[in-house]
Amino acid sequence: MKRSGAEIAGWAVLGLLLLATLVGALRLDRSKLPLLGDEATYAMQAASLAWDLDLAYTREDYDRFVASWGVPPAGLILQSRPGSDRLVFAKPPLYALVTAPFVRVSPVRGGVVANALLLAAASLLAASTLKKRLGAAAPLWVAVFVFASVAISAVFWGEADFFLFAAVAAGFALVYGGDRAAGAPASIYQGEDTVPVRRVVARFAAAGVLLAVAGAYRPFYLILLVPAALAALGLPAERRRSALSGVMAGALVLLLVSMGVQRAAGGDWTGYGGQRQGIYEGHSYPAVDFPASGWSERVEKRGNASWLRPGMFTPRLDPGLLGWNLVYFLAGQTVGVLPYFLPLLLGFLAFAGDRGRWALPVAVAVAAGCFLLFLPYDFAGGGALANRYFLPLYPALWFLAARPVRPAWALLAVALAAPFLLPLWRNPAAYPVDQGELRHVSDLARRILPYETTQSALPGAQVSVGGGLWAKLLTSNVWPAERGRGLRIAGEGPASLLVGSPQPLDALLLDLDRRAPTKIVVNGEELRPALLKADGGVVFMVPLRRPRAVHPISWSPYDHHFYMLDLRLPGAPAAPISFTLEPASRDLIQRGGG
Repeated sequence: MKRSGAEIAGWAVLGLLLLATLVGALRLDRSKLPLLGDEATYAMQAASLAWDLDLAYTREDYDRFVASWGVPPAGLILQSRPGSDRLVFAKPPLYALVTAPFVRVSPVRGGVVANALLLAAASLLAASTLKKRLGAAAPLWVAVFVFASVAISAVFWGEADFFLFAAVAAGFALVYGGDRAAGAPASIYQGEDTVPVRRVVARFAAAGVLLAVAGAYRPFYLILLVPAALAALGLPAERRRSALSGVMAGALVLLLVSMGVQRAAGGDWTGYGGQRQGIYEGHSYPAVDFPASGWSERVEKRGNASWLRPGMFTPRLDPGLLGWNLVYFLAGQTVGVLPYFLPLLLGFLAFAGDRGRWALPVAVAVAAGCFLLFLPYDFAGGGALANRYFLPLYPALWFLAARPVRPAWALLAVALAAPFLLPLWRNPAAYPVDQGELRHVSDLARRILPYETTQSALPGAQVSVGGGLWAKLLTSNVWPAERGRGLRIAGEGPASLLVGSPQPLDALLLDLDRRAPTKIVVNGEELRPALLKADGGVVFMVPLRRPRAVHPISWSPYDHHFYMLDLRLPGAPAAPISFTLEPASRDLIQRGGG
C-alpha cells in the first residue's frame, strides 16, 4: 500500500526522535549525576546478575558498584528470609533480567541504553497497531504521546517504572494488534477471523506476560488485565476462549516466574516481603560495616520495611484528604497528570468503545484510585519526574484512540504541553533537582498550579518553627538557622515556604533581624513594621487569607491548615537575614520589652 506524505513525515519524526534518544543514552555518563530513589538497587541487582549470575548481595557487589559509580550505593534495599543470612535485592528480578546484558557491556550506561531500546520497540509496535485505526496520523501521535510528556525523561533514569511503561505499551499493542485496518473492506480483510488460532493465542499470551510485568512490581496494575480480557472477548466467537485463556495464562506464568526466581535467589516470594530494610546515606552496609549474619538483628532493631506487614495498606477515607489529592493528581504543579501527561487527551478525542476499550480509562482510574487511597501521602511515588506511579498506566490510554484522525490534533497537544515541558525539552537527561527545586516544574506551573500540600516526598526541608507551627521550605534561598530556632533568607529573596498549623490562623508574626528593611512584600502585599525592636530588629504582622488547604498530614490524623508565604525583602543587603515565625497571638508590647 502506498504511504501518504503525512504518514511518511510521521514515521520520520518518530524515527528521528527515537534515534536522538538512543544517541543521548549512549553519550550520557550517569556516574556524573547522583542516583535517585531505588536506582542504586536496580543497578546493583542487574550487575550482580550480569557478573555473578545470581541476585544475592555480597561484598563483591558493593565493591563492584563503588568501582563503577565512584560512590557508595545510597538507597540500597535488601531482604532476606527469616532466619537466613543470605541477602538479596528487595525488588522483583524482571528489570534486572532485561538490563543485565547491557550492564555487562557498560555498568553505567548500559541501563539507560536498554531503556532507549525499550522505548523504540514499544513506540514502533504501538504506532503499527494504532495505524490500523488512526490511519496516517498514528506515528506522529505516538511521537507526541512519548515526547510531549515526561515519559521521555524517564528513559535516562534507572527506576523500573520506565520498564513497566514500555511493557504496558507493548502489551496493549499486542492486545489490539489484530484490529481491522481503517477503511479495509470486509471482503478483503476480515480481522482476527482470518488469523490461525495458535497465532491469536500466542499473541494474547505475550500480551498477558507484558501486562503482568507491571503487576509483578505493584499489584494495583493487575487491573489492566481486565480490558485485555474484554478485548479477547470482543474477538469472533470461535477465538474468544482461546484468546482469553492466552492472556490469563501468560499473566499467571509471568507472575509465577517472577516470584519463583526471587524465592530461588534466597528472598521472599515477592521483593516487597520478608525481612526488608533500606540502607541510605550515612547508614552501615552489610558485609562491609557489619557481618551479613547481623541483618536479622538490624531489621528487628530498626523495624521491618516489608510491604506485607499488618496495617501497611489501610485505606484513608478522609474526604478532605481525598478531595485535595484528586485535585493534585489532575493538576498539581509537581505531579499533575494533565500538565505532564497531557497527550492522554488525544486518546479520548479518537475514542471508540469496541473490544473493551471503554474499560481502559476505568482500569486506569481504579489503579490510580488505589494509590490515592492506600498511599495518600505519596501517591505519585516520590520520584523526581512528576507522577512515576502513573507512568506505567499512561500508555493504556493511548489505545482508546480507534478512529481515523487528523495529525493536527497531535500538534495542538504539543502546543498545550509546551509551557509545562520546556525545562525537560531543553535537556531531558539533566539532573531532576536543581538547587533544591524540581527542574521539570516550569515557572508557569509554579504560578498557576497548586502546590501539593499532601505529598511528603516532595523536595524541601521541613522544620518546626515554634508555636505549634511547622514550615516546608520550597526554595533554596531560605534554610534553617544553624543554631537555635528560626530560619534564614538570602538577601532580598524571593523565598517561598508552606506553613502548617493545627489551628486556623488569621495572621503571623514575622520577626526579622536588624539587617532587614522596614518594608517587605509578602504574597504580593507591601507591609510596614508592626514593631521596631530595641536591637534593631523589625516585626511584621502578616495577614493571612483562607488556608490554601485543610487536611490531615502523614504524622497526624487531625486536620492541619496550610498557608503559602512568598517573601521578598526589597533593598536588603546581600547577606543571610534571620527570622522567626509564630502565630499572631502574643502581645507586641511584651515582645518589644523582652
